[in-house]
Amino acid sequence: MNKIFIAALLLFAFCIGSLSAQTAQEIVDRADEAFQGDRVYSISRMTVFKSGEAQPVQEIESYTMENAGKTYSLSIYTAPRRMKGTANLMIEDDLWIRFGSTGRTRKMSSSAKKNSAGGSDFSYADMGDGGQGLADNYTPKLVGEESVEGENCYKIELISQHADAPYEKMVVYITKDTYRYIKIEYFESNANIKSMKFYDYKTVNGTDYPFRYIMENHIKPSSTEVIVDVFEIDSSKVQDRFFTTGYLESIR
Repeated sequence: MNKIFIAALLLFAFCIGSLSAQTAQEIVDRADEAFQGDRVYSISRMTVFKSGEAQPVQEIESYTMENAGKTYSLSIYTAPRRMKGTANLMIEDDLWIRFGSTGRTRKMSSSAKKNSAGGSDFSYADMGDGGQGLADNYTPKLVGEESVEGENCYKIELISQHADAPYEKMVVYITKDTYRYIKIEYFESNANIKSMKFYDYKTVNGTDYPFRYIMENHIKPSSTEVIVDVFEIDSSKVQDRFFTTGYLESIR
């Protein structure tokens, strides 16, 4: 009788664990819809704050798409003058950078994706998700609920599936009523190295997207604010020919 009872408890625990995993996946899938799209075009302004002091605003024109199972991302800096002509091209895990100061294009190592982009608190990987969604390549686990920025949120751990994932773990907070990302904590060596908060959600083509977000660095006194001025889904501005090294080298 005791063996039957114990077996029943184990089966119940297994079912609850499976349900939680499935629920976590459904939650992040809903939240990721805001960051997915076949052809996404945007113009944004990025400001880096070092010890609270604002640096010159960087203006960035971005193109992302998913085509034939591959993800593509191109970010072009249009201002300030010292950054104009600098561009980052990502095709799957490959990264090329065109340096505006020299006009030269260089293919970077896979580890370079974790480096700072434009001196900001965003990495190249952060800027080039390619329309897959923030939780792609991570296994979600629902660990609880928490209030963030006055919103009741699901708290979900995202554990990396691959050794070359940008982060070993992320903890995300997603609103229970609207399935919006409110906060993401990024972990390396089991330490929370930076956090991002999302603001000013607007509906575009039936999808809610944050038009302002801030990355706070927990290792050094730095933070980066991004304000999105233009955001288009399924945009005709995104063309296949942009995602080649030949086009990258033609940027001025």
